Amino acid sequence: MLETFKQIFSSLDPMNPETIKASLQIMWQGLLAIFVVIALIIVVVLFTNFAIKKIEKMKADVEKEVEESDKY
Repeated sequence: MLETFKQIFSSLDPMNPETIKASLQIMWQGLLAIFVVIALIIVVVLFTNFAIKKIEKMKADVEKEVEESDKY
């Protein structure tokens, strides 16, 4: 049983260069994915703020037009 355990986990040696390369590849892919998701969240928030400000400005303009038309 101990021999089977050694055979199964012999490739998981922490100092094995192949294991380190695989770990680094997984790590950079994960970090890249995190940065991409953060960038997408930032873009969505900026677009939402832009759209909200534009809509509020349009509402304010319409309210001014209604007030001006009520004066006459």
